[in-house]
Amino acid sequence: MTVPLLSADMAPRDGTTFGKRVLVELSHAIERFALAAEPGAPLLVIALFQRLSYFEREVSVYTDIAARSSVTLVGLVGDVPPQLPAGVRQVLLDEGDELAREWSVTVLSPSGGATLVAVDQESVDPHARTLEEGRRFRGHWSFVRADAYREALRLRAQLRLPAETTEAIDEVLEAVLAVPEPRQQDRWNVPLRFLAERVDAAGRERGELQARLDSAVAHLDDVAERDARTGLHTEKFLARWTAGLGAGLPVGLVLVRVPGVSALRAKYGLRAEVAALQAVNGCVQELITPSDRVVRLGAEDFLVVLPSWTESDVLALCDRVCARVGALDQQYPFVALPAVAVATVSREQPLPVDRLVAQVGGGRRVSLLLAT
Repeated sequence: MTVPLLSADMAPRDGTTFGKRVLVELSHAIERFALAAEPGAPLLVIALFQRLSYFEREVSVYTDIAARSSVTLVGLVGDVPPQLPAGVRQVLLDEGDELAREWSVTVLSPSGGATLVAVDQESVDPHARTLEEGRRFRGHWSFVRADAYREALRLRAQLRLPAETTEAIDEVLEAVLAVPEPRQQDRWNVPLRFLAERVDAAGRERGELQARLDSAVAHLDDVAERDARTGLHTEKFLARWTAGLGAGLPVGLVLVRVPGVSALRAKYGLRAEVAALQAVNGCVQELITPSDRVVRLGAEDFLVVLPSWTESDVLALCDRVCARVGALDQQYPFVALPAVAVATVSREQPLPVDRLVAQVGGGRRVSLLLAT
């Protein structure tokens, strides 16, 4: 098989950072491109969804695509093949597979092609309304057939496909080679690039405005989801911030328990209690990034949520927080507050907060649960 000359004008270039919102819109545009293909013509659609939960949101679209395409192939991370709509082929990816972090949609036919390839950076926009909305990717997209052909060849080579699927893909590739490259395709990328940039800018502006709104009304618990006494986020905030989070983002969790802090008011008054709570918060805030959050759980528990942190960094944070809280007896209200902490790095949904609460009761200083 001879590979045609590839376009040098991918739009945008490799290395562009995308938010999830613009990726969703670009993916939908490419899926509509597939649905607009000439009925009965050779058509190849390959999409990598990372997780089944993401594909389930698009089942109806891919059912329609499969009804009119020669090959519709979906890649998912998992061990057990899920039940997919008729006509949708699947390939399972290992958690450690390079393609497991890829969000891609490639559509190819003799009359045209489109492709989006984005690699999960496992990082989060600190201004995003939720963790899922704030996920960031790097990659490229194009509505040029030669670019889609190149991506189809790459995926064909990298995916572990049964012979039947490979043969079906090859039939479409051969049909594409038999037809000259459509002319003036690069012009399509100009308005699409403009629209993509507008969507991305609107998403960033929305996130920044929401962050300013939350800050402006932080004194209203039911609106800003903050504890009135300490200013810390509450469980209500945690539920909203993690809503819809898929299994693609690793999240570090550190649960810090400070026994005795809830008894300070009875012994030394409200001012002493507030000072101690704010001091504990300060011990954590100085060690985390703008993407991280501290949530107050109950009277003596503080949950530190750390998107994209590694196990070693999470454990190091545990040690440093416990040491800092242990030294608070050197400042007002001059009361010893020994802390214990447990931690994990998890891809579970919902996040295993209850397990951390149960384990911290054992009084161990630091214990790392198995990452999931």
